[in-house]
Amino acid sequence: MTDKLKQLARSSVIYGLGNYGVKVVGFLLIPIYTRYLNPSDYGIMSLVSSFGQALFIFLNLGQSTALFRFYYEDDTPAGRERVIAGSLWIVFLISTPLTLITLAASTPIASLMLGNPALAGFVAIGTVTVACRQLLRLPFAVLRANERDTQYATWSIIRTALSAALAVALVVGAHFGVRGVLLSSLLAEGTCCVILVPRIAGALRRGWAGPEMRAQLTFGMALVPGMMAGFVLDLSDRFFLRRYSNLSEVGLYSLGYRFADIISFVVAAVQLAWSQFVFGNRRSPQAKELYSYAATYYLAGMLFLILGLSTLAPEILRVMAAPAFERAATVVPIIALAYLCEGLCYIATIGIMLQRKPIIRSAAAILAALVNLALNVLLIPSYGMLGAAWATLAAFMVQMVLQVTVALRYYPIAYQWNRGARVFGLALAVYVVSLFVTPVSLPLAVAAKALLLVSFPVALWAVGFFEESELEQVRQLGAGLRKRLVPSRA
Repeated sequence: MTDKLKQLARSSVIYGLGNYGVKVVGFLLIPIYTRYLNPSDYGIMSLVSSFGQALFIFLNLGQSTALFRFYYEDDTPAGRERVIAGSLWIVFLISTPLTLITLAASTPIASLMLGNPALAGFVAIGTVTVACRQLLRLPFAVLRANERDTQYATWSIIRTALSAALAVALVVGAHFGVRGVLLSSLLAEGTCCVILVPRIAGALRRGWAGPEMRAQLTFGMALVPGMMAGFVLDLSDRFFLRRYSNLSEVGLYSLGYRFADIISFVVAAVQLAWSQFVFGNRRSPQAKELYSYAATYYLAGMLFLILGLSTLAPEILRVMAAPAFERAATVVPIIALAYLCEGLCYIATIGIMLQRKPIIRSAAAILAALVNLALNVLLIPSYGMLGAAWATLAAFMVQMVLQVTVALRYYPIAYQWNRGARVFGLALAVYVVSLFVTPVSLPLAVAAKALLLVSFPVALWAVGFFEESELEQVRQLGAGLRKRLVPSRA
C-alpha cells in the first residue's frame, strides 16, 4: 500500500509542476508586482487573466480532454495521428474565427469589463495569449498520452521560467507595468508554440479528419457547461467586485487568491495523478481500504498546508508585498478552505469516476455556480472581498456535499470520518490560537506561529490520530536516516 501511495505522490509532483508551476512562479513574483503595480493595476491584471480563462473554455472546447480520451482508443500510429488532426482542424475552423471575433470586440469588452475602453490593448494581448495557450495544449496532451513525463515537465518548466524572466525584464527593466506582465505570458506561450506545435502538425498529412473532428467536438462540447460552472465558482467574483466596488478591491482580493493558489497547486497536482491511482488499483482486494487511507492522508496533509499558509499569511505579506496590499491576508484562509473542498470533490467521489458519470459532476458544479452567483450579489455590496470569499467557500461546500453523497451511493467506501474530524478540529483550534499572537515584532510573531504549527502534528499524536502501523513506519524511517547520517563503528 505504501508503495502505491508513494507513486501517487510522485505523479502528483510531476504533473503539478507541469501544469501549475506558473502559479508558484506568480507567487514568487509578488514582491515585484506589488512594488511596481498598485492595487488598481493588480486588479486590471486579474480581470484580464480571468477573462482569458473564460475565453480559453470557448476556444479549447474541451479538446485537451477529448484528445486524451480518443488517443487511447486506437493503438496504431495512423489512427492516433488522425485523432491529432481532428483537434487541429477544430482549432483552425472554430477556435481561430472565435479569436478574431474577440479581437474585433476588444474595445467594448474593455469598456464593460475594465470600465475604460482605452484599455482595449490589454484585452487584445490577453486574447492572443489564450489562442496560443489552447493550441499549445495539444502537444502537451500528446506528451501526457504517451507517458513522456520528463519531457512534459521539462517543457512546462521552460515555458514558466521564460514567462517569469520576461516579466522581470519588462516590468522592472522596461517599466511596462501591467502591459509587461501580459506581454511576458504572450511571448512565452508564443515561443513554445513555435517549437512544439510543428511536432504534431505532421498529423495533417492524413488529410481531412471529419469523423474524428465530429467525435472529439461532441465529446468536448459536453464538458463546456461544467467548465463554465467551474469558472463561475473560481473567478466570477472578480467581476462582481469590479461592479460593486473598485479595481483596488479586485487587486487586493486577487492577491489573497494568489496566496491561496499555493493550495490549488497541490489540489490540481493530486487530481492529475488521482485517475491513474484509482483505475490502476480498482481490481485490488484492498482497493476501498487504499482509497480510504489516501483520502485521510490527503485531508491531513492539506489541512496542515492550509494551516501554515493561513497562519503566516499576514507576516508573509508584510515581507513580500507593499504595505498597500497587506489587507489581502484576510481572505487567504477562506479561499484556501474553498480549494480544499474542491479537492475533496475529486478525491472522495470515486463512485462517480468508476461509474463514468461525468454529468453528475457537471450538474453539481452548475448548481454550486448558481449558489455562488446569488451569494455574490447578496454579500459583495456589503462586505466587499470578504463577502466574495465566503460566497466562494459556501458554493464549493455545496458542490462537495452533493458529489460525495451521490458518489457513496454508487461505490460505498468506509471513510475514516473520526480521524478526519479530529484533524480538522485541531487545525481549527491552532488557527484560532494564532489569531491572538500579537505582532510585537515580525520575527517574534513568525517564531510564535511556527511553534504553533509544530504543535499541530504533536497534538494529532496526543489525540490518537496516528495508527500504530503508521508510527512504526515513521520509526523505521528515522532509524534508516540515523544509519545514513551516523557512521557505523567498526
